[in-house]
Amino acid sequence: MDLLSDQFAGISESQTVKLTGMLAKLRREGRDVVALGAGEPDFDTPEPIKEAAIQAIRDGFTKYTAAEGIADLRQAIADWLRREYGADYRLDQILVTGGAKFAVFMAIAAVCNPGDQVILPAPYWVSYPEQIKLVGARATILPGSAQNDLKITAGELKSALTDKTRLIILNSPGNPSGAVYSRRELDELVAVIADNNLFVLSDEIYDQIVYDGQAFTSLCHYPEIRERLLLVNGVSKTFAMTGWRIGFLAGPVQLIAGAKRYQGHTLSNPTSISQMAALQAYRGEKEFMRTMLQAFSERRDYVVERLSRIPGLNFTRPQGAFYVFPSFSALRGKKAGGTVIQSSMDLCNYLLAEHDVAVVPGSAFGMDHHFRLSFATSMAVLEKAFDRIERGIKAIV
Repeated sequence: MDLLSDQFAGISESQTVKLTGMLAKLRREGRDVVALGAGEPDFDTPEPIKEAAIQAIRDGFTKYTAAEGIADLRQAIADWLRREYGADYRLDQILVTGGAKFAVFMAIAAVCNPGDQVILPAPYWVSYPEQIKLVGARATILPGSAQNDLKITAGELKSALTDKTRLIILNSPGNPSGAVYSRRELDELVAVIADNNLFVLSDEIYDQIVYDGQAFTSLCHYPEIRERLLLVNGVSKTFAMTGWRIGFLAGPVQLIAGAKRYQGHTLSNPTSISQMAALQAYRGEKEFMRTMLQAFSERRDYVVERLSRIPGLNFTRPQGAFYVFPSFSALRGKKAGGTVIQSSMDLCNYLLAEHDVAVVPGSAFGMDHHFRLSFATSMAVLEKAFDRIERGIKAIV
């Protein structure tokens, strides 16, 4: 007897989550593995945010809340969007969720029916294709070119459209590429989106992690698509609060109302204590963000310099987030010990088994000739990891 439904049986395990479990096992066995797979800041959550959560517990704020999240937090998010991007959202246009990942899923589920086409630029975050699959929609992968820093163009988007196209997902700054769409690039993409009456899911979870003084452009800047824009963000990356599981979905009233009903029957509500912590994050002092960004910028520069010294690797300099996504195409077909490197899994298994360094295969992100490195770790760890990576790559002949 088949124990799983077809829906659950067809879902692949998240490679980043799988790597976390594998590393824990190896470390329990005594292996000195250096990991560059983490998709979370290595900084601790700021003390005022933690204190707000502790105070919430002391005050007995430990019961159910409204399914859409507490009004004070939704107002703080609306204030944040107005202050950062000049965008006006009412409270009934904002839904607080159990993490941005759940917000992404509900956004897809809110607008897509079985058989609908979703345009998914590659490289993509690992959960997008599986979430599309969960609602019965169909992902059309649109690869970004190295010549365009792994971003898609308006012309490429237009060519991929069919009469089944319902939604496009954009992620800027991007995971795993670190690419950031410029205002000009977004102007051109938005023109195609508006002309074809598409929904657009804009995942902006890394919006505060942008380098070199570059301006970040949110899709909420564009009034012509506001009624078809599903904006996702949250506290995980900006405030080093990954484990607190608070995100939000902002969009048209009817879609937010539908997502609220769905959340009420699945999650019930985001954790009450975490909501009070997030309220402090949005309303509190922001010096922590500047300190974290400076550290990430220094690490990014170090990683770029080290990668440029390793033969056989090509990469795009990250403009945001805390990842770099090198291509190893020049090494395919070559040997590493007894292994012929044909796929990103081959390369990652080799680096882990022979050189005790863990990175994520590009196949998880839709590009099998790449691998992802995270620099959300200390400079000491980065130095140790890149010594091993350089040694391992140079041994491939």
